[in-house]
Amino acid sequence: MNMGCLSSMFLSLFVLGCASNGGPVFVDAEWNLTCPSGGAAGCGSLAEQTCLGPVGQRAIVGEHRQTLCTGDALIATCTTVPRADGATDVSLEAEADRDEMGFPKFAFELGAKIRPGNGSVESCNVNIIEDGVPYNVGACGVEPPSMEQPCQLSNVSIAGDEVAFDLGCNALMSSITTLGFDVGGIGGGPATIRFSNCSGL
Repeated sequence: MNMGCLSSMFLSLFVLGCASNGGPVFVDAEWNLTCPSGGAAGCGSLAEQTCLGPVGQRAIVGEHRQTLCTGDALIATCTTVPRADGATDVSLEAEADRDEMGFPKFAFELGAKIRPGNGSVESCNVNIIEDGVPYNVGACGVEPPSMEQPCQLSNVSIAGDEVAFDLGCNALMSSITTLGFDVGGIGGGPATIRFSNCSGL
């Protein structure tokens, strides 16, 4: 572990961004938010102005503690913990543009139990923060989106020091406003999310 990570052990914010091989976590997360299709739910509110992408497009790309266009440092964490049953607990987070209270205005977070050998997902939750509002109601998994499981993970890969997957959501709802968004990739299809230099791999 390098001195940068060693000296940050006293601050959990910094510790979580230091991978076991000493380098900072790198995130490449890009997604597009649109109103829920077919009137499945009311549409959430998009930020009027952001340098992270136009309209509903969001891109959080860079290394942990790198300064983004918002002027704030990117918070990127990626931890994996092998389980006795052969599965792996995965926790990912990328935050940008925090308010005066320190809460992120934009973020992507995932907590999941994944089997690295075949990419199967046994439990999963997604949280996307848009303009300070969390969209986090419902589970995610490898099956097509449904009311009970609005988000689908596909092409799941845990290899080397990297966790990567595609993500598509139908009517991912907010626990605060009961409004929602569909989540997809910029330009169509699912969103692609990649975290590298993760700890525990």
